[in-house]
Amino acid sequence: MLSLLDIAERMQKGPKLDENAWNMGLFHKMNELTERYQLYYPEDGSILNMDDDLADRAFQAALDFLVDKGVYCLSTGRVLQFTEQEILTTIKGMPREVAVGEGKDVRVLKQRRLEEKEALNHCPGHHAPFDEKLAPLVIKSFAEIPTADYLEGVNFPMVDGREIFGLPLEVYAAKREATLMRQGVTRAGRPGLAIAYYPINTRAPVLIAPIDREVGLRPSDGILLSVLPDIKVEQDYLTAAIVWEEYGGFKLNGSGGGYVGGFSGGLGGALIEGIVATLTGWIVYRDIACWGRIRSGMALASAKDISVKIPEVWATSVWSQALHRHTNYIIFIGAGGFSGPGCENHLLEVAFNAVTIPINGANIHITRQYRARMNASQSPLDAEWSYEVAVAVMKAGLDKQATGDLLLKLAEKLKGRIPEAPYHDIREFYDLVHHRPLPAFEQAYLKVKEDLTRLGLDFS
Repeated sequence: MLSLLDIAERMQKGPKLDENAWNMGLFHKMNELTERYQLYYPEDGSILNMDDDLADRAFQAALDFLVDKGVYCLSTGRVLQFTEQEILTTIKGMPREVAVGEGKDVRVLKQRRLEEKEALNHCPGHHAPFDEKLAPLVIKSFAEIPTADYLEGVNFPMVDGREIFGLPLEVYAAKREATLMRQGVTRAGRPGLAIAYYPINTRAPVLIAPIDREVGLRPSDGILLSVLPDIKVEQDYLTAAIVWEEYGGFKLNGSGGGYVGGFSGGLGGALIEGIVATLTGWIVYRDIACWGRIRSGMALASAKDISVKIPEVWATSVWSQALHRHTNYIIFIGAGGFSGPGCENHLLEVAFNAVTIPINGANIHITRQYRARMNASQSPLDAEWSYEVAVAVMKAGLDKQATGDLLLKLAEKLKGRIPEAPYHDIREFYDLVHHRPLPAFEQAYLKVKEDLTRLGLDFS
């Protein structure tokens, strides 16, 4: 199996290549592989993939890409090259489950089965900015969610009243984030709850700075080390990966999916990119889990309508099936939306995405508005709602066909709606002190729950 030191050598010794040449080579290769393996949305309008052979072809396309093109290192301008045997041997080393946290708060993150019927792992928050004054209360409130297996960190543009810029302040802010997270989970009565560090900055000293058994991140905690879009990696991330590997912490890939409309091209290219990016997270950084889906990169910047793209739902199911059939990767999928939390539209969007999670053999990742802003974009109720919906799907025993039918009904409910309440301060719709939604938000929640009950889900 390739070691992280092998990867470090190849970042220095691989063939030099201009980044623009990599981008264009990526585009052409993805188009070629899409055609060779016929990775197109089926004419029958399937909601979820029903073809095991197609999932196998998608995985083979990703393997072909890694063997033929490799991975691009932004830091050195070099290509990391691998043989097929090296890739397959390294993939076999993936763990199917990993224990995180300490003491009574230890949780085991697992690869789930497709069409899962058992309890799911849950990361309810944060991956979002909160100011220093509010962050401890927010962290405590999310840590109080019983289903939380770990929390991802928060970050902030100011620390101790100072703007964060330059390495010394970045290192201090990184340590401050870890301390706030430890204080928040302790106040919630869950001092051993695992924390995944959300990087303030991607420079190696900033990625390593929060390591501190007493007030920072422990060996039972982790860090987000993501593969960049267009299959690119960084030397600073690898530096941190080596340190965290020796320390014992777990590592997560925040970019396991692919983007339609980027250098990977259309839906088929984005599907291949998603599989390649997920495999790369393990090969290059030893990320034991990832979260992602196949989606339109441009759609994330749009606030004109609530966009439900069934072909991307289908492609995400192919992505998850390919990884389940050929690897032990632990997959998470988020259940966010375009609307801001605190309103009916957001809850409907969350439900639409949460329905797909157990059927795709995934765990539940952070539930928030896609574009996060200060003190907004997520609340504990959103996270609890996504978990409720996923559990209701499992209780109903839905298979892929029945789940597809339910998704169509939810898509019809979302049709024509526009993103609502885009950025409200969390305190406008949620009582963080008493861990409960304010009355208007609670009424919206109960209404959407009734709507889904009429569609056949049981929340009792």
